[in-house]
Amino acid sequence: MDFSIFQQLGVALALASLIGLERERTYQLGNYDDFAGVRTFALIGLLGALSYILSSYSIVIFALITAGFLALVVMAYFLTGSGSSKGMTSEIAAVLVYVIGILSGMEQYLLATVVALTVLSVLYFKEVLHRWAKHLENKEFVSTIQFMIIAFVVLPLLPNQSYGPYDFFNPYVVWLMIVFISGLSFLSYIAIKAFGAKRGISVIGFLAGFISSTALAFSFSAESKKNPSVVNPYAFAVVIAGSAMFFRVLIEIYVLNRDLAGNLLIPMISMGVAGIIGSSFLWLKREKVPENIGKKMIELKSPFSIKPALKFGILFAVVMLVSKFAASAIGDRGIYLTSFISGFMDVDAITVSMANMAKDGFMQKQAIIAIMIAALTNTFSKAAIFFIFGNRKVALKISAVFAFVFLVGFGTVMLF
Repeated sequence: MDFSIFQQLGVALALASLIGLERERTYQLGNYDDFAGVRTFALIGLLGALSYILSSYSIVIFALITAGFLALVVMAYFLTGSGSSKGMTSEIAAVLVYVIGILSGMEQYLLATVVALTVLSVLYFKEVLHRWAKHLENKEFVSTIQFMIIAFVVLPLLPNQSYGPYDFFNPYVVWLMIVFISGLSFLSYIAIKAFGAKRGISVIGFLAGFISSTALAFSFSAESKKNPSVVNPYAFAVVIAGSAMFFRVLIEIYVLNRDLAGNLLIPMISMGVAGIIGSSFLWLKREKVPENIGKKMIELKSPFSIKPALKFGILFAVVMLVSKFAASAIGDRGIYLTSFISGFMDVDAITVSMANMAKDGFMQKQAIIAIMIAALTNTFSKAAIFFIFGNRKVALKISAVFAFVFLVGFGTVMLF
Protein backbone atom coordinates (compact mmCIF):
# COMPACT_ATOMS: atom_id res chain seq x y z
CA MET A 1 0.00 0.00 0.00
CA ASP A 2 1.33 3.42 -1.03
CA PHE A 3 0.52 5.63 1.95
CA SER A 4 1.26 8.80 -0.08
CA ILE A 5 -2.18 8.28 -1.64
CA PHE A 6 -3.76 8.98 1.76
CA GLN A 7 -1.81 12.24 1.95
CA GLN A 8 -2.98 13.24 -1.52
CA LEU A 9 -6.61 12.49 -0.68
CA GLY A 10 -6.33 14.11 2.76
CA VAL A 11 -4.95 17.40 1.43
CA ALA A 12 -7.60 17.49 -1.31
CA LEU A 13 -10.35 16.80 1.22
CA ALA A 14 -9.11 19.43 3.70
CA LEU A 15 -8.71 22.23 1.15
CA ALA A 16 -11.97 21.46 -0.61
CA SER A 17 -13.87 21.29 2.69
CA LEU A 18 -12.51 24.69 3.69
CA ILE A 19 -13.93 26.28 0.55
CA GLY A 20 -17.15 24.30 1.01
CA LEU A 21 -17.54 25.67 4.53
CA GLU A 22 -17.33 29.22 3.19
CA ARG A 23 -19.99 28.48 0.57
CA GLU A 24 -22.26 26.83 3.16
CA ARG A 25 -21.86 29.81 5.48
CA THR A 26 -22.70 32.23 2.66
CA TYR A 27 -25.86 30.29 1.77
CA GLN A 28 -27.04 30.26 5.38
CA LEU A 29 -26.39 33.97 5.93
CA GLY A 30 -28.19 34.81 2.69
CA ASN A 31 -31.08 32.39 3.34
CA TYR A 32 -30.78 30.67 -0.03
CA ASP A 33 -29.57 27.37 -1.45
CA ASP A 34 -27.13 26.60 -4.23
CA PHE A 35 -25.98 23.46 -5.96
CA ALA A 36 -23.01 22.70 -3.67
CA GLY A 37 -22.31 22.96 0.05
CA VAL A 38 -19.54 21.70 2.28
CA ARG A 39 -20.19 18.00 1.56
CA THR A 40 -20.40 18.44 -2.22
CA PHE A 41 -17.24 20.55 -2.35
CA ALA A 42 -15.40 17.97 -0.23
CA LEU A 43 -16.45 15.22 -2.65
CA ILE A 44 -15.41 17.34 -5.65
CA GLY A 45 -11.93 17.72 -4.16
CA LEU A 46 -11.69 13.96 -3.62
CA LEU A 47 -12.93 13.35 -7.17
CA GLY A 48 -10.20 15.61 -8.59
CA ALA A 49 -7.48 13.78 -6.65
CA LEU A 50 -8.83 10.34 -7.58
CA SER A 51 -9.17 11.27 -11.25
CA TYR A 52 -5.48 12.17 -11.38
CA ILE A 53 -4.45 9.00 -9.52
CA LEU A 54 -6.48 6.90 -11.96
CA SER A 55 -4.96 8.73 -14.94
CA SER A 56 -1.74 6.77 -14.32
CA TYR A 57 -3.71 3.67 -15.37
CA SER A 58 -5.66 5.22 -18.23
CA ILE A 59 -5.85 8.79 -19.52
CA VAL A 60 -9.27 7.91 -20.97
CA ILE A 61 -10.63 7.40 -17.45
CA PHE A 62 -9.31 10.83 -16.42
CA ALA A 63 -10.86 12.47 -19.50
CA LEU A 64 -14.24 10.77 -18.93
CA ILE A 65 -14.35 11.73 -15.23
CA THR A 66 -13.41 15.33 -16.01
CA ALA A 67 -15.93 15.62 -18.85
CA GLY A 68 -18.65 14.08 -16.68
CA PHE A 69 -17.90 16.45 -13.82
CA LEU A 70 -17.98 19.52 -16.07
CA ALA A 71 -21.27 18.35 -17.58
CA LEU A 72 -22.75 18.02 -14.08
CA VAL A 73 -21.62 21.56 -13.21
CA VAL A 74 -23.25 22.94 -16.37
CA MET A 75 -26.48 21.05 -15.63
CA ALA A 76 -26.46 22.28 -12.02
CA TYR A 77 -26.09 25.87 -13.22
CA PHE A 78 -29.22 25.67 -15.38
CA LEU A 79 -31.25 23.63 -12.89
CA THR A 80 -30.54 25.92 -9.91
CA GLY A 81 -30.58 29.16 -11.92
CA SER A 82 -33.05 31.87 -10.94
CA GLY A 83 -33.21 34.11 -13.97
CA SER A 84 -30.74 36.55 -15.44
CA SER A 85 -29.40 37.56 -12.01
CA LYS A 86 -27.99 34.10 -11.39
CA GLY A 87 -24.23 34.21 -10.96
CA MET A 88 -21.64 31.51 -11.58
CA THR A 89 -19.49 31.99 -8.48
CA SER A 90 -20.21 28.60 -6.91
CA GLU A 91 -19.88 26.77 -10.22
CA ILE A 92 -16.50 28.34 -11.01
CA ALA A 93 -15.40 27.64 -7.42
CA ALA A 94 -16.40 24.00 -7.91
CA VAL A 95 -14.25 23.72 -11.05
CA LEU A 96 -11.31 25.27 -9.19
CA VAL A 97 -11.82 22.84 -6.29
CA TYR A 98 -11.66 19.99 -8.81
CA VAL A 99 -8.34 21.45 -10.06
CA ILE A 100 -7.14 21.72 -6.44
CA GLY A 101 -7.93 18.02 -6.08
CA ILE A 102 -5.87 17.26 -9.19
CA LEU A 103 -2.94 19.33 -7.85
CA SER A 104 -3.15 17.42 -4.57
CA GLY A 105 -3.06 14.15 -6.54
CA MET A 106 0.06 15.47 -8.30
CA GLU A 107 1.57 16.15 -4.83
CA GLN A 108 1.81 19.84 -5.68
CA TYR A 109 0.68 20.69 -2.17
CA LEU A 110 2.06 24.23 -2.01
CA LEU A 111 0.41 25.24 -5.30
CA ALA A 112 -2.83 23.56 -4.26
CA THR A 113 -2.83 25.46 -0.96
CA VAL A 114 -2.06 28.80 -2.65
CA VAL A 115 -4.91 28.28 -5.14
CA ALA A 116 -7.28 27.22 -2.35
CA LEU A 117 -6.45 30.26 -0.19
CA THR A 118 -6.82 32.57 -3.20
CA VAL A 119 -10.25 31.11 -4.01
CA LEU A 120 -11.26 31.32 -0.36
CA SER A 121 -10.17 34.97 -0.13
CA VAL A 122 -12.07 35.95 -3.28
CA LEU A 123 -15.22 34.25 -1.96
CA TYR A 124 -14.98 35.51 1.62
CA PHE A 125 -14.18 39.15 0.77
CA LYS A 126 -17.08 39.49 -1.65
CA GLU A 127 -18.52 42.64 -0.05
CA VAL A 128 -15.12 44.29 0.28
CA LEU A 129 -14.28 43.63 -3.39
CA HIS A 130 -17.68 44.86 -4.57
CA ARG A 131 -17.37 48.02 -2.48
CA TRP A 132 -13.88 48.67 -3.83
CA ALA A 133 -15.04 48.14 -7.43
CA LYS A 134 -17.97 50.51 -6.86
CA HIS A 135 -15.66 53.31 -5.71
CA LEU A 136 -12.90 52.61 -8.23
CA GLU A 137 -11.94 55.79 -10.05
CA ASN A 138 -10.81 56.03 -13.66
CA LYS A 139 -7.29 57.13 -12.69
CA GLU A 140 -6.97 54.10 -10.37
CA PHE A 141 -8.06 51.77 -13.15
CA VAL A 142 -5.53 53.38 -15.50
CA SER A 143 -2.83 53.01 -12.81
CA THR A 144 -3.65 49.30 -12.53
CA ILE A 145 -3.30 48.84 -16.29
CA GLN A 146 0.00 50.74 -16.28
CA PHE A 147 1.34 48.58 -13.45
CA MET A 148 0.38 45.37 -15.29
CA ILE A 149 2.20 46.63 -18.40
CA ILE A 150 5.46 47.49 -16.62
CA ALA A 151 5.38 44.25 -14.60
CA PHE A 152 4.39 41.68 -17.22
CA VAL A 153 5.21 43.30 -20.57
CA VAL A 154 8.22 45.61 -20.15
CA LEU A 155 10.17 43.69 -17.47
CA PRO A 156 10.65 40.41 -19.43
CA LEU A 157 11.96 42.38 -22.43
CA LEU A 158 14.81 44.14 -20.59
CA PRO A 159 18.39 42.78 -20.72
CA ASN A 160 19.71 41.29 -17.49
CA GLN A 161 23.22 42.71 -17.92
CA SER A 162 25.29 45.33 -16.07
CA TYR A 163 26.54 48.52 -17.69
CA GLY A 164 28.49 51.64 -16.73
CA PRO A 165 31.19 52.29 -14.14
CA TYR A 166 31.24 49.76 -11.30
CA ASP A 167 28.54 47.86 -13.28
CA PHE A 168 26.01 49.99 -11.42
CA PHE A 169 23.28 49.92 -14.08
CA ASN A 170 21.40 46.72 -14.82
CA PRO A 171 18.16 47.56 -16.73
CA TYR A 172 16.40 44.39 -15.61
CA VAL A 173 17.32 44.81 -11.92
CA VAL A 174 16.40 48.51 -11.89
CA TRP A 175 13.02 47.82 -13.50
CA LEU A 176 12.44 44.85 -11.20
CA MET A 177 12.97 47.17 -8.21
CA ILE A 178 10.44 49.60 -9.71
CA VAL A 179 7.90 46.79 -10.03
CA PHE A 180 8.64 45.49 -6.55
CA ILE A 181 8.41 48.78 -4.64
CA SER A 182 5.47 50.07 -6.69
CA GLY A 183 3.65 46.75 -6.24
CA LEU A 184 4.10 46.79 -2.47
CA SER A 185 2.76 50.34 -2.24
CA PHE A 186 -0.04 49.65 -4.71
CA LEU A 187 -1.29 46.63 -2.76
CA SER A 188 -1.41 48.70 0.43
CA TYR A 189 -3.32 51.44 -1.39
CA ILE A 190 -5.85 48.89 -2.67
CA ALA A 191 -6.27 47.54 0.88
CA ILE A 192 -6.97 51.05 2.22
CA LYS A 193 -9.52 51.75 -0.50
CA ALA A 194 -11.15 48.35 -0.04
CA PHE A 195 -11.50 48.41 3.75
CA GLY A 196 -12.45 52.08 3.96
CA ALA A 197 -12.44 54.46 6.90
CA LYS A 198 -14.46 52.15 9.16
CA ARG A 199 -11.29 50.28 10.10
CA GLY A 200 -10.03 53.36 11.94
CA ILE A 201 -6.92 55.45 11.64
CA SER A 202 -4.74 52.79 13.30
CA VAL A 203 -5.21 50.20 10.52
CA ILE A 204 -5.34 52.78 7.75
CA GLY A 205 -2.29 54.61 9.14
CA PHE A 206 -0.32 51.36 9.29
CA LEU A 207 -1.22 50.51 5.70
CA ALA A 208 -0.40 54.08 4.66
CA GLY A 209 3.10 53.47 6.01
CA PHE A 210 3.53 50.82 3.30
CA ILE A 211 2.77 53.48 0.68
CA SER A 212 4.72 56.49 1.96
CA SER A 213 4.94 57.50 5.59
CA THR A 214 6.88 60.62 4.53
CA ALA A 215 4.07 61.74 2.19
CA LEU A 216 1.61 61.20 5.03
CA ALA A 217 3.77 63.33 7.35
CA PHE A 218 3.86 66.18 4.82
CA SER A 219 0.09 66.03 4.40
CA PHE A 220 -0.67 65.99 8.13
CA SER A 221 1.90 68.66 9.01
CA ALA A 222 -0.17 71.26 7.14
CA GLU A 223 -3.38 69.93 8.69
CA SER A 224 -1.92 70.07 12.21
CA LYS A 225 -1.16 73.76 11.81
CA LYS A 226 -4.81 74.40 10.96
CA ASN A 227 -5.91 72.53 14.13
CA PRO A 228 -3.38 73.64 16.80
CA SER A 229 -5.50 72.28 19.66
CA VAL A 230 -5.29 68.73 18.28
CA VAL A 231 -2.00 66.99 19.05
CA ASN A 232 -2.18 63.26 19.82
CA PRO A 233 -4.29 62.08 16.85
CA TYR A 234 -1.87 63.59 14.33
CA ALA A 235 1.15 62.26 16.25
CA PHE A 236 -0.47 58.83 16.47
CA ALA A 237 -1.20 58.66 12.74
CA VAL A 238 2.37 59.62 11.78
CA VAL A 239 3.99 57.30 14.35
CA ILE A 240 1.90 54.28 13.33
CA ALA A 241 2.74 54.95 9.66
CA GLY A 242 6.42 55.38 10.55
CA SER A 243 6.34 52.08 12.45
CA ALA A 244 4.98 50.30 9.39
CA MET A 245 8.01 51.53 7.46
CA PHE A 246 10.28 49.15 9.39
CA PHE A 247 8.14 46.17 8.39
CA ARG A 248 8.09 47.35 4.77
CA VAL A 249 11.89 47.63 4.76
CA LEU A 250 12.19 44.14 6.23
CA ILE A 251 9.92 42.70 3.53
CA GLU A 252 11.98 44.40 0.82
CA ILE A 253 15.22 42.99 2.25
CA TYR A 254 13.75 39.51 2.71
CA VAL A 255 12.68 39.30 -0.93
CA LEU A 256 16.07 40.50 -2.20
CA ASN A 257 18.54 39.01 0.30
CA ARG A 258 17.37 36.51 2.89
CA ASP A 259 20.73 36.28 4.65
CA LEU A 260 20.75 40.04 5.21
CA ALA A 261 17.10 39.94 6.30
CA GLY A 262 17.99 37.36 8.94
CA ASN A 263 20.53 39.74 10.44
CA LEU A 264 18.08 42.66 10.41
CA LEU A 265 15.03 40.68 11.51
CA ILE A 266 15.23 41.43 15.24
CA PRO A 267 16.25 45.13 14.94
CA MET A 268 13.55 45.96 12.38
CA ILE A 269 10.77 44.10 14.15
CA SER A 270 11.86 45.54 17.50
CA MET A 271 11.78 49.10 16.17
CA GLY A 272 8.42 48.53 14.49
CA VAL A 273 6.92 47.08 17.66
CA ALA A 274 8.47 49.88 19.76
CA GLY A 275 6.78 52.43 17.50
CA ILE A 276 3.43 50.66 17.84
CA ILE A 277 3.81 50.58 21.64
CA GLY A 278 4.71 54.27 21.68
CA SER A 279 1.74 55.11 19.47
CA SER A 280 -0.60 53.26 21.85
CA PHE A 281 0.28 55.74 24.60
CA LEU A 282 -0.70 58.56 22.29
CA TRP A 283 -3.97 56.77 21.53
CA LEU A 284 -4.79 56.19 25.20
CA LYS A 285 -4.85 59.90 25.90
CA ARG A 286 -8.30 60.72 24.63
CA GLU A 287 -8.67 63.57 22.20
CA LYS A 288 -11.33 64.23 19.63
CA VAL A 289 -10.12 62.81 16.32
CA PRO A 290 -10.71 65.26 13.46
CA GLU A 291 -12.77 63.73 10.66
CA ASN A 292 -10.24 64.92 8.10
CA ILE A 293 -7.59 62.48 9.43
CA GLY A 294 -9.43 59.40 8.22
CA LYS A 295 -10.56 61.21 5.09
CA LYS A 296 -7.02 62.32 4.27
CA MET A 297 -5.78 58.74 4.59
CA ILE A 298 -8.57 57.40 2.41
CA GLU A 299 -7.92 60.13 -0.17
CA LEU A 300 -4.25 59.21 -0.57
CA LYS A 301 -3.38 59.39 -4.24
CA SER A 302 -2.67 56.17 -6.05
CA PRO A 303 1.03 55.48 -5.42
CA PHE A 304 1.57 54.11 -8.89
CA SER A 305 1.97 56.17 -12.02
CA ILE A 306 4.68 56.10 -14.64
CA LYS A 307 6.51 59.31 -13.64
CA PRO A 308 7.02 58.50 -9.90
CA ALA A 309 8.00 54.94 -10.85
CA LEU A 310 10.64 56.21 -13.27
CA LYS A 311 11.88 58.73 -10.69
CA PHE A 312 12.36 55.89 -8.19
CA GLY A 313 14.22 53.87 -10.83
CA ILE A 314 16.56 56.79 -11.53
CA LEU A 315 17.08 57.39 -7.80
CA PHE A 316 17.83 53.70 -7.26
CA ALA A 317 20.40 53.67 -10.06
CA VAL A 318 22.02 56.88 -8.77
CA VAL A 319 22.19 55.51 -5.22
CA MET A 320 23.79 52.31 -6.55
CA LEU A 321 26.42 54.33 -8.42
CA VAL A 322 27.13 56.70 -5.50
CA SER A 323 27.26 53.82 -3.00
CA LYS A 324 29.72 51.80 -5.07
CA PHE A 325 31.84 54.87 -5.78
CA ALA A 326 31.80 55.91 -2.10
CA ALA A 327 32.76 52.38 -1.02
CA SER A 328 35.66 52.38 -3.47
CA ALA A 329 36.91 55.94 -2.88
CA ILE A 330 36.17 56.62 0.79
CA GLY A 331 35.32 53.26 2.31
CA ASP A 332 32.68 52.56 4.93
CA ARG A 333 32.25 56.22 5.86
CA GLY A 334 31.24 57.02 2.30
CA ILE A 335 28.56 54.34 2.38
CA TYR A 336 27.19 55.59 5.70
CA LEU A 337 27.15 59.21 4.49
CA THR A 338 25.25 58.14 1.38
CA SER A 339 22.75 56.25 3.57
CA PHE A 340 22.27 59.26 5.82
CA ILE A 341 21.58 61.64 2.92
CA SER A 342 19.43 59.13 1.03
CA GLY A 343 17.37 58.42 4.15
CA PHE A 344 16.01 61.96 4.12
CA MET A 345 14.66 61.47 0.60
CA ASP A 346 13.68 57.82 0.28
CA VAL A 347 14.48 54.81 2.44
CA ASP A 348 13.52 52.29 -0.26
CA ALA A 349 16.28 53.23 -2.72
CA ILE A 350 19.13 52.77 -0.25
CA THR A 351 17.50 49.63 1.19
CA VAL A 352 17.25 47.81 -2.12
CA SER A 353 20.69 49.09 -3.14
CA MET A 354 22.35 47.69 -0.01
CA ALA A 355 20.40 44.42 -0.29
CA ASN A 356 21.60 43.97 -3.88
CA MET A 357 25.18 45.00 -3.10
CA ALA A 358 25.33 42.59 -0.16
CA LYS A 359 24.51 39.75 -2.56
CA ASP A 360 27.50 40.70 -4.71
CA GLY A 361 30.01 40.25 -1.90
CA PHE A 362 29.54 43.58 -0.11
CA MET A 363 30.10 43.09 3.61
CA GLN A 364 26.94 42.26 5.53
CA LYS A 365 27.98 44.40 8.50
CA GLN A 366 28.28 47.56 6.40
CA ALA A 367 24.94 46.84 4.74
CA ILE A 368 23.24 46.39 8.13
CA ILE A 369 24.62 49.66 9.47
CA ALA A 370 23.80 51.52 6.25
CA ILE A 371 20.17 50.36 6.24
CA MET A 372 19.78 51.16 9.93
CA ILE A 373 21.15 54.68 9.36
CA ALA A 374 18.77 55.25 6.44
CA ALA A 375 15.74 53.88 8.31
CA LEU A 376 16.39 55.97 11.44
CA THR A 377 17.17 59.08 9.39
CA ASN A 378 13.92 58.65 7.50
CA THR A 379 12.10 58.13 10.80
CA PHE A 380 13.35 61.34 12.42
CA SER A 381 12.77 63.27 9.19
CA LYS A 382 9.03 63.01 9.92
CA ALA A 383 9.49 64.88 13.20
CA ALA A 384 11.61 67.46 11.34
CA ILE A 385 8.78 67.91 8.82
CA PHE A 386 6.40 68.81 11.65
CA PHE A 387 8.95 71.14 13.27
CA ILE A 388 9.30 73.03 10.00
CA PHE A 389 5.84 72.87 8.44
CA GLY A 390 3.44 71.84 11.19
CA ASN A 391 2.47 71.98 14.85
CA ARG A 392 5.58 71.80 17.04
CA LYS A 393 3.67 70.15 19.88
CA VAL A 394 2.94 67.28 17.50
CA ALA A 395 6.61 67.27 16.47
CA LEU A 396 7.72 66.91 20.10
CA LYS A 397 5.37 63.96 20.64
CA ILE A 398 6.63 62.26 17.48
CA SER A 399 10.24 62.93 18.47
CA ALA A 400 9.68 61.39 21.92
CA VAL A 401 8.29 58.16 20.49
CA PHE A 402 10.93 57.92 17.78
CA ALA A 403 13.67 58.52 20.36
CA PHE A 404 12.38 55.40 22.13
CA VAL A 405 12.42 53.59 18.76
CA PHE A 406 16.02 54.70 18.21
CA LEU A 407 17.11 53.39 21.62
CA VAL A 408 15.45 50.04 20.95
CA GLY A 409 17.05 49.79 17.50
CA PHE A 410 20.49 50.74 18.80
CA GLY A 411 20.19 48.27 21.67
CA THR A 412 19.18 45.34 19.44
CA VAL A 413 22.00 46.03 16.96
CA MET A 414 24.54 46.12 19.80
CA LEU A 415 23.18 42.89 21.27
CA PHE A 416 22.86 40.94 18.06
